[in-house]
Amino acid sequence: MAVTASSVIIPAMVFFMVFQLQYEAIHSYTPVHYIVGDEDGWDLPITGVSWTNGKKFYAGDVLEFKYDRGTDVSVVDEEAFDDCAVNDKSIEYSDGDTNLTLAFGANYFICSRPLICSAGLKMFINATAPPPSV
Repeated sequence: MAVTASSVIIPAMVFFMVFQLQYEAIHSYTPVHYIVGDEDGWDLPITGVSWTNGKKFYAGDVLEFKYDRGTDVSVVDEEAFDDCAVNDKSIEYSDGDTNLTLAFGANYFICSRPLICSAGLKMFINATAPPPSV
């Protein structure tokens, strides 16, 4: 049986079209923009635990932290989160309106002021992979 150009090209074209459609479906997730604490912002008496209840977070989603100049938000590791204290791996923000994109996996946020953090102004989010679009 002779191999013709059409017997090779057409199946290859079909394969690449199907591949492209699947790629676009998987990579077409539009990140969600959340305002942490909703209208109360990043402040007590809300806590990160209560605000995150019922929400599903994905890598790439954006958290907007709105807060007074008397406080801040720090991106920390698990140890700093547990201790309510920043360390050399922490990144602190104090501009009053901070947008942070969630990374895949564990994301830890605290107020760097130990008493405020200990009162509950800290938040852990496990961001999962974005869902495939259909």
